Amino acid sequence: MNKVVEKILEAAIIEFAEKGYEAASTNKIKERAKVAKGLLFHYFKNKEKLYIESYKRVLKWSKEKFEEFALKNADEEFFLFLKKWSLNKITLAAQNPVYSRFLLTVTNLPLRLQSTVLDMIKANLLGSTGILYEKIKSVGLREGISHEDALKFIMSVFEGLGNLYLNQYRDKPEELLNNTEKILSDADKFLDMIKFGLLPKKGS
Repeated sequence: MNKVVEKILEAAIIEFAEKGYEAASTNKIKERAKVAKGLLFHYFKNKEKLYIESYKRVLKWSKEKFEEFALKNADEEFFLFLKKWSLNKITLAAQNPVYSRFLLTVTNLPLRLQSTVLDMIKANLLGSTGILYEKIKSVGLREGISHEDALKFIMSVFEGLGNLYLNQYRDKPEELLNNTEKILSDADKFLDMIKFGLLPKKGS
């Protein structure tokens, strides 16, 4: 990827993150990137294609970060791996608030564009889900529960926990980074509830 394209994409990510897709201005993007508007549209035919390529760039960054983490923690058992990744993911989001806000812009896209981006997100998740699925296969589950369903449930829980923290500390990421012990403590509580349920055992 040449340097001009990189400059345009980084400028676009900032503009889309700050204003959302509809309100984002290609004029502002070319000003941020310090390129002529004709050059912007030479590489990206229209605003929609610019957004899609920007989203691909951030998804690629996200996937690379997960793969780096997975390689370093390849020997961790499933639940400890998940706990560590949840903290790592939240920390990455706090350290890269523009990328985090940009990823959330998918919620307010025109329907056709939203459908395209959601398909990209699903394709991007296949790799990380595959790694997690291989790990969860070593976990003994209650009869009648498949590893596929267990993984979907657990990922939904931790996705919700991550979003809770990101919303709570949206405008103060430095505070989030100073509260990692609380995040880990909450992760332990959630893992305990996942493993052992919410209700007391009969007869206890």
